[in-house]
Amino acid sequence: MRKTLHLVFLACAVHSVTALEWPVAEPVPSSFFGQRAFGIIERGIVMDKVDTIRSSDNGSLMLTLKKNKNMSGFPGTLGNAAIIAHDEGLITIYGNLDSVDRISELLTLESGTILGTAGTSGWGKPASCIFQVLDGEKHTVLNPLLLLPQLSDTHGPAIKDVIVIASNEQIYALGTTKSVKQGKYKLYADIPDTVNASSNSLSPFRITIEVNGSEYSSIPFELLKETNGELYLSEINFTWKNLYRDPVRIYLGELSLTRGRADISIIARDTAGNEHSVLFGLQID
Repeated sequence: MRKTLHLVFLACAVHSVTALEWPVAEPVPSSFFGQRAFGIIERGIVMDKVDTIRSSDNGSLMLTLKKNKNMSGFPGTLGNAAIIAHDEGLITIYGNLDSVDRISELLTLESGTILGTAGTSGWGKPASCIFQVLDGEKHTVLNPLLLLPQLSDTHGPAIKDVIVIASNEQIYALGTTKSVKQGKYKLYADIPDTVNASSNSLSPFRITIEVNGSEYSSIPFELLKETNGELYLSEINFTWKNLYRDPVRIYLGELSLTRGRADISIIARDTAGNEHSVLFGLQID
């Protein structure tokens, strides 16, 4: 491992540390960590238009999975997959392989070792690669973008269709609504990201909410934890079920608004450092 995990977390905000290599030659992401995927939350990155899939670092082969031959007897979402252990408890997972026969007898692998080619064994498009990263010591799922070389990207996330919902389920569209009564409101927005000219709608890396210039809440798409069978980002309030309770928008948290002026800012950032922000002014009666 070229860099230690604790350094990765210290530097993840600026994405200056590379611990892994991309498992494909030219990554074309179709799904990012933390976004809505098949009715659940994406635990890694899915890349399209893939041919050869390689090991992202030196490691030891922990396990191979074969389509329709897992412990449950049912097809797994990963299909044919390789699971590789690296230094400091880091584990990488490579799914949708055409076959695992090439590596099934290997004990150790060097970075760049060919694992196979992209197939149709997993849940996803043909010729796609499912790539996930686990911290085996802390029992968390990591955003691979924290550890991979930065993608070339000059396009920031978009912020659209922002609404607040009152306790009586009344919906107010921010941008056209000028005043609301004091109380608690659930905040939602559609926040898609793209990588340059790609048409794929991806999740952002961090969303921050500010009220009257002070940070109110933040949602980092950095890791997933599990409690009582529920996966969540950073705080238990942001389980995948809460995050994507709306069919289109992301749940951004609950606002407690008191009488006076409220300036609500939403700032969305991607891992390349591109930012987009919107500001809404409300009179609270």
